[in-house]
Amino acid sequence: MATIAYQKAMKEKQKWSRQLLPWLLLSPTIVLMTLVVAGPIVGTIWLSFTDWNGIADPNFIGFENFLQLVQDQHFYAALVNNVKWMIFFLTVPVIVALAVALLISKVQAGKTFYRMMIFIPYIVATVVTAKIWLLMYNPYVGLNTILEEWGLNFLALSWLGDERVALIAVALADGWHFYGFLVVLLMIALQQLDKSLEEAARVEGANKLQIFFHVTLPQLRPTLVMIYMLLIIWSFAAFDYVYVMTQGGPGNASELLATYMYDLAMYGQEPGYASTVALTMGLFSIVVITGFGILKKKGWDV
Repeated sequence: MATIAYQKAMKEKQKWSRQLLPWLLLSPTIVLMTLVVAGPIVGTIWLSFTDWNGIADPNFIGFENFLQLVQDQHFYAALVNNVKWMIFFLTVPVIVALAVALLISKVQAGKTFYRMMIFIPYIVATVVTAKIWLLMYNPYVGLNTILEEWGLNFLALSWLGDERVALIAVALADGWHFYGFLVVLLMIALQQLDKSLEEAARVEGANKLQIFFHVTLPQLRPTLVMIYMLLIIWSFAAFDYVYVMTQGGPGNASELLATYMYDLAMYGQEPGYASTVALTMGLFSIVVITGFGILKKKGWDV
């Protein structure tokens, strides 16, 4: 009996050991995630309910920051610019990346070289890329001088000084840097397509356009849905190119939520109100992720 009880106790101990070991191995990561991710999130939520100026002790003011945000025209202007930024990235870079990926997938020789050349801008530091585009937009030595030499003076614009085109000019720079990443994702997806479906469609008399829209594109849907989800989330967190190239100007023409939040915290001495803006940006991301989760439950391959 003592032997049976001992064996039972050892089995129970081994069971607990198997259950606790994974948590023990994960504990450094859990602690790190708590300090690096959960801590700042909780801190941001707390500060969004205060009027902290970054120096004195935070003063709890309830929902006053949120009421101010609802009436903040500067916030709405930045939000509209973020929506414009998102629309641009959901269309132009995706269409260009898909076209380039399709072209490279047909190339037999030098495919690796083309992949490398297209992906290089994505790994170049943001500041370097932004400075290159600042030089290109320079009215004295950049793109405008080439357009004027070609007789296209009507296209020689004040790219970063005109309120009508400043935002799209910065978005073009970021899009040029970013589309190589999309090309890589789409090329991986193209390599996994079922070629037999394309061959069957060709035998049935379908042309290239019909094959693309009815055979290729539906198979790319999971990758495209993932790309769209990432682009929507990243669009509301865009900051670096705008800050380096225009700092939200001229006026507020290229101001985004992230740059507005930064200005409030660093120059306006309103970290509390800036936290409210940051929390709102996080809520947008949660809404997007939830929306795509609902699509997945309804049968979409996300």
